[in-house]
Formats: sequence, C-alpha cells, structure tokens
Amino acid sequence: MVDPMAALPDRVSAIEHKLDALTVAVDTRFDAVDARFDEVTSGLVEQRQYTEFAFDRLRGEVLAGFAAMTTNFGRLDRKLDQLIDRLIGKHRDT
Repeated sequence: MVDPMAALPDRVSAIEHKLDALTVAVDTRFDAVDARFDEVTSGLVEQRQYTEFAFDRLRGEVLAGFAAMTTNFGRLDRKLDQLIDRLIGKHRDT
C-alpha cells in the first residue's frame, strides 16, 4: 500500500506553484483594470474640461444677447415715450 504522506511534499509543491501562478495572473488582471480606470478617469476629466469651456462660451453669448436685448428695449421704450408725448401734445392742441 502507498503511504499518502510520502506524496504530500509533491502535492504541497504543486499547490504552491499553482498559487504563485494565480497570484501573477491576478496581479496582471488588476494592473489591466487599473490602466482602464486611468483611461476612463482621463476621459471624464477631458469631457468635464470641454463641458466647462462650452458652458463658459455659451454663457458669454447668452449674456451678450441679454445685454443687447436690454439696450434695444431701452431704445424702444424711449421711442414709445416720444410717440406718446407727441400724441398727447396733438390732442391738447385740438
């Protein structure tokens, strides 16, 4: 009969080699995952920077448009006041 304890060192050595190989494989996989996370993070940072740039540009255009509208409304208000003053003046003269 074969003594099971005689094969134990070989079995432990085989398990040790498998664990070493598994450790290397897991480390390699984690390195690949870390690299992907770095790429995704870089992409998100780039997208955020572009979004902030586009928002600032659009905000400037909108504010300039509102300023022009305010100026135009002021001109329209003055013209209406002049027209009303003339109409009231003509009405008093008659």
